Amino acid sequence: MNHASLLALTHNAALLLAMIFIYDMATRRSHDSFDLLWKLIMGLALGVIGTVIMLTPWEYAPGIIFDTRSVLLGISGLFFGPIPTVIAMAMTAILRLYQGGEAAITGVTVIIASSVLGIAWHYYRRRPLSELTARELYLFGILVHGIMLALMFTLPLPIALKVLSDITFPVLLIYPLITAAMGMLFVRRLQRDKTAEALRESEFLFRSQFDLGNIGIAITHPKKNWLRVNPRLCKMLGYSEEELLHLTWADLSYPEDLQLDLIQFDQMMAGKIDGYSLDKRFIRKDGGIVYVHMTIACYRVDGKVQFAIAGMLDTSENKHAEAKLVAQKEQLTSVLAGSELGFWDWNIQADTVQRNARWAEMLGYSFEEIKLDSTLWLNRIHPEDRQAAQQSLADHLEGRSAQHKIEYRMRTKQGDYKWILDCAKIVNFSADNKPLRMCGTHTDITERKLAEESMQLASMVYQNSSEAMVVTDSDGEIITTNPAFTEITGYSLDDVKGQSPKLLVSRKQDSNVIQDMLHTLSSNGQWQGEIKKRHKSGKTYTAWLTVNSITNADGTIHRRVAQFSDITDKKKSDEIIWTQANFDALTGLPNRHMFINQLEQEKKKAQRANRPMALLFLDLDHFKEVNDTLGHNIGDQLLVDVAQRLQSSVRDTDTVSRLGGDEFTVILSEQDDAHGAEQVAQTILSQFSVPFSIGVETIYISPSIGITLYPEDGTDADTLLKNADQAMYAAKEQGRNCYRYFTSSMQEKALYRRQLANELRLALNSSQLQLHYQPIVELTTGNMTKAEALIRWCHPTLGMVSPAEFIPVAEETGIVIGLGDWVFHQAAQQAARWRTLHDPEFQISINKSPLQFRDKGNDISRWIDHLRALGLPGQAIAIEITEGLLLDASKAVTDKLLEFRDAGIEVSLDDFGTGYSSLSYIKKFDVDNIKIDQSFVRSLKAGSEDLAVCEAIIVMAHKLGLKVVAEGIETNEQRALLAAAGCDYGQGSLFSMPLPEEEFSALLSSKEVTEEVAI
Repeated sequence: MNHASLLALTHNAALLLAMIFIYDMATRRSHDSFDLLWKLIMGLALGVIGTVIMLTPWEYAPGIIFDTRSVLLGISGLFFGPIPTVIAMAMTAILRLYQGGEAAITGVTVIIASSVLGIAWHYYRRRPLSELTARELYLFGILVHGIMLALMFTLPLPIALKVLSDITFPVLLIYPLITAAMGMLFVRRLQRDKTAEALRESEFLFRSQFDLGNIGIAITHPKKNWLRVNPRLCKMLGYSEEELLHLTWADLSYPEDLQLDLIQFDQMMAGKIDGYSLDKRFIRKDGGIVYVHMTIACYRVDGKVQFAIAGMLDTSENKHAEAKLVAQKEQLTSVLAGSELGFWDWNIQADTVQRNARWAEMLGYSFEEIKLDSTLWLNRIHPEDRQAAQQSLADHLEGRSAQHKIEYRMRTKQGDYKWILDCAKIVNFSADNKPLRMCGTHTDITERKLAEESMQLASMVYQNSSEAMVVTDSDGEIITTNPAFTEITGYSLDDVKGQSPKLLVSRKQDSNVIQDMLHTLSSNGQWQGEIKKRHKSGKTYTAWLTVNSITNADGTIHRRVAQFSDITDKKKSDEIIWTQANFDALTGLPNRHMFINQLEQEKKKAQRANRPMALLFLDLDHFKEVNDTLGHNIGDQLLVDVAQRLQSSVRDTDTVSRLGGDEFTVILSEQDDAHGAEQVAQTILSQFSVPFSIGVETIYISPSIGITLYPEDGTDADTLLKNADQAMYAAKEQGRNCYRYFTSSMQEKALYRRQLANELRLALNSSQLQLHYQPIVELTTGNMTKAEALIRWCHPTLGMVSPAEFIPVAEETGIVIGLGDWVFHQAAQQAARWRTLHDPEFQISINKSPLQFRDKGNDISRWIDHLRALGLPGQAIAIEITEGLLLDASKAVTDKLLEFRDAGIEVSLDDFGTGYSSLSYIKKFDVDNIKIDQSFVRSLKAGSEDLAVCEAIIVMAHKLGLKVVAEGIETNEQRALLAAAGCDYGQGSLFSMPLPEEEFSALLSSKEVTEEVAI
């Protein structure tokens, strides 16, 4: 770039300053915005400047010229807007086309691009143009001229590259700076105009407020005299402007308020504060008082106050209204305090509520706690009452009711509820008749509500009571009755009103009771008891009567209230209930409850008389067999006859009781010696030696009797009953049909059995139990394909405990249920092993106690599931039961036997021939095997009766399709006789004693080896 080019560029930049004068002319012409004419004129002016700039360009090469038109058009679009910029753009573009040359099109695109960028920046930046910074304007210049340089590529590429290499640096260096400089000049103009506008507005507002405002304004000298005052202040104080300018504000201040004002004024003069506000009073020219709220500020130059400006708002009306309101509130507070009313005042627009201390006190709050809580009222209303309270309030606010008046419950601070009567009305309305203020009172009506509820409840009780009620006056004449009275007596109120209650008393009533009632009423005013009354129909009934008296202040009778109910049916039902609770329904004897009571009474009598008392405990021998064979009806009749024989065997003073089932007790009171009980026992045994005749049946039955003595054997009822029970079991063990006295050894035996039961429970879970197996041999071949599992208990201290010793204990205590489960699971697992190792058809028999068939016995379905889990068929296990179980035809027993049959588990009838065998039962329950009891085998010889019995059993069983097992085979002769009789299987010591699992496995293995050798 040569000297001439630089001079041309500088000349171009100078012409841009003409834009400032155009902008100033336009803004002075229209304050708010440029009108269309001026926008056209500005566009033409800017176009002229652009034309002049383009006529003095920097010519880079023939037909390629540069000038500051891009700066002109970019700044024009940014500050003048689209219309002037578009006009200037058109004029310069036309000129450039007219000038022609190789870069004419490029020049036009630069013109358009600069204009569009300026207009876009004007409209799309978010902040006002007055906030443009030099940095932003410089970036704008960089963008405009960067695009301008990029447009050089519209020239042939060699020319474009040559041009860019020569002008890029000076263009990007100078043109953005010129753009930023021009932009900042416009920004300063905008800021100056904005400031001037703000000053004009402030001056206008101050002048308007000073001359026309409702606030008194004064400009005062630091020496407190007024320099200037507005008309409103003159009117407030009653002075003319000239009069006020000759006074100081201190002269007109109310003496009591002056000191506070002077203190703050002096602080402001000293520079400690810049201003202050306060409420004070001024004295008017006519002597009146003006209340004002005053705000003071000062103007300082070099830290020294030149003058102060005070604004004063006349608050006299508000102050007078407040004073009047305070007086009214004080008067209202006094009235409310005397009336115990809670007061509330609701400012509807501000939604604030003021309440008095009594309002807070009603709900258990302090006055301070309720001041700021505007929601306390609504939140404290009982949920069931809240909607009704809101509706009542809304009805009054919307003009549908003359008053808000409602009763509801409110929760106190302590959490309980009080009844409140809420009464309120709107006391202020706006000009458009909208409610502004509402006042009301709260009255605590809890006591009234409780009294109303009590009276209502009393009335409901009186009218709906099932008991008759009669009220008489002081002379004893009936005043009123309730509906139940008519229902019970048959008399209506009209029938008895004015009559004496004596007409209700039956002639059968004992007169002594009436005299006692009258005497008691006269002495203490109350009486209660049974009395016989007469129904209107003449029928006599028993009533439970209660009479109370209501007295006057002087103690004389005012009213008497009688209340009674018909207890005739109740007395009958009570007698029935008492009888049922104390006597056996079947025999009429005292039951266990009555027996215990009677035993306690007899103990006391024996203790007072110092004479012994005996207790007999009787249990009928084999009574269950009577029920099983002859039926329960015969059994029940037998119990009735037994009761009669027992009563005939003792004195009238002795007590015979039935405890349940076939158990009876006899209390022998005041015995002369211990032998008296023995004589009674012998008498009872003698009486029972005579058979009982019931219908066509003749029944022999005997008792086993236990005897215990008081106080020798025990002093409490439980001990005596337990002792007699133990003695009775001892009699059964001695062969039944006898009596035994209680001894200490019986107690020791009972304790041993209890200890044994406890240790047996532990044994189940401590590996003390084991199974031994005894083979069941096929008599014709000698094969061992069956075995019977027999439980053994190896006690850690007692050694081997006999099953005969612990099985009865297990059955008595119910442990046999768990024991049976354990035996089944062990036997099933063993059967699975031996079927795998020895014989796939091997079968193990297990004994099952009758208790396991009862309602709470073993769950058979779980046993069957266990077999399936082991992969065993039902035939792997055989269940051995006794004959007596088949006689128990209960549903539980029947269902379980049938479950075994359905699962394929065989059932064997053990000890056959010793009980009440019944072929019908054997057929009914699908018994598979019969086991001949060893008592028939033990003495078996050729030609003996036992052999005949065994042969008969075998023939019968085979006819029924059953297999026969003979138990207790000890000799080869017995085996041979049974085999010849056709017996299928044999079991006994001849073949093997019961062996543990290891030894039995060895026995099976040796048997197999023997058979192989024989083969």
